[in-house]
Amino acid sequence: MIDWVGTAERFGYDSIPSARRPKVICVCDKCSKKAIITIRIKNLVIDNQLPWLCPSCVKKNESVAISTRMKKRWQNEDYKRERREYTRKLLEDEEFKKKHSEATKVGMQKVNIPAILKQRYINPAARQKIREASIKSWANPILRNKHSIAMNSTTVRTKCSNGAKRAWQDDSYRVRMAEARAIQSTRISRIQEMLYDFLDDLGVHYHREGEETRIGYYVFDCIIPNTCGKRLLIECQGDYWHSLPKSERNDKSKFTYISRYFPECEIMYIWEHEFYCKDRVLDRLKLKLGLSIETKQFYFDDLDIREVRSSDAREFLDLYHYLGKDRGGKSFGAYLRGELISCVVFSPPLRQNTAGQFGLTDGQIRELSRLCIHPSYHKRNFASWFIRRTLKLIDCNLVIAYADTTVGHSGAIYKASNFQLHHLVPADYWYIDTQGYVMHKRTLYGRAIKDHLTESGFAEKYGYIKKYGGEKLCFVKYL
Repeated sequence: MIDWVGTAERFGYDSIPSARRPKVICVCDKCSKKAIITIRIKNLVIDNQLPWLCPSCVKKNESVAISTRMKKRWQNEDYKRERREYTRKLLEDEEFKKKHSEATKVGMQKVNIPAILKQRYINPAARQKIREASIKSWANPILRNKHSIAMNSTTVRTKCSNGAKRAWQDDSYRVRMAEARAIQSTRISRIQEMLYDFLDDLGVHYHREGEETRIGYYVFDCIIPNTCGKRLLIECQGDYWHSLPKSERNDKSKFTYISRYFPECEIMYIWEHEFYCKDRVLDRLKLKLGLSIETKQFYFDDLDIREVRSSDAREFLDLYHYLGKDRGGKSFGAYLRGELISCVVFSPPLRQNTAGQFGLTDGQIRELSRLCIHPSYHKRNFASWFIRRTLKLIDCNLVIAYADTTVGHSGAIYKASNFQLHHLVPADYWYIDTQGYVMHKRTLYGRAIKDHLTESGFAEKYGYIKKYGGEKLCFVKYL
């Protein structure tokens, strides 16, 4: 339509003048975009208005019309068969393939595909649209079958492999790939998060995995600058994936590359199973960095005791308790200015007939299965004080707790909380590594299952020795 207000301001008339080819300001009927146009045929103007679409909307309408016509054509089986036959003949023509390849290369040189894709993925709606289209396409069994046949073809796999090898021989390509890995939204693993939490506890300045941790062709899990005059590069190695032959070769190549071209850097590898040995990773970091954990001062009156979400409790225990996360139950935490500094878990009794030994039902008895205090907040009488406060928050008749003498627990905190020694549990075995760090048998068994190994196979592979430790002390408290 015609914008007569704008036309009057610009040209000085508010109706169709007698001029031969008058100019007016029009507003697109579809997108409301304004433009100055010349009215060549006055008969098109009805009631002092002119229906008008901007060139962009005209092209969109044409595209929609073409798309509609092509969709209708492709519904015809004869047309589809004819086009497929024509395409097959073209692709068999060597001259056509050569021209098509050259034209594609020329076109790709003029277009920055990575920039286009990056710009497209900034828009959440575009990402969602691409994701939905991919899911819909992959749900087609015919497409999946074709993909499977192609990827199982020796010819296709060889071409893909050779093409990737040629590309990685180009130094500029390897640098671009490193930059892409550094800026992409990668998934941070659980053991990386545990490493970052340890470094936070130690008050260390470091860089998480990302653009700042790229060194040459590689991106590292963590970089600590200025460590004894060097940059410390830390890699968290998953037990299963980094034990595969291909991963071992890649890790060796990475180590050789850094030691040869970046002598100012030093690599430190931390294996997944080390995170599940009591204090091992923390001690390695403190020794490497020459640091110790600072004990923070606080008052019991400043603490807020309340129930903890199971996910927060599992994360806290996985990080600081030598047995890791628990089997579940009622979890309570001590919070200092919103920070969780201690956690206790009361679980249903695990051992058979435990409740029957005391003449109670399963719902009337709870086991204090986990008690953990943040390394920076250990304080005299804190553990017993915390236990006494949480005992008031649970609904049961009896609480039992076990002190494992294997790791030096004597039950002193339970005695200070008015628990009574009830009986002794015979000694069981546990595992110790070559440096004396202890891993609980249940923790080692869980790691072995994750890595598709038997318990003995995992122990042999990573140098853990089975040891029979001390007995367990069973303490009870009636409420």
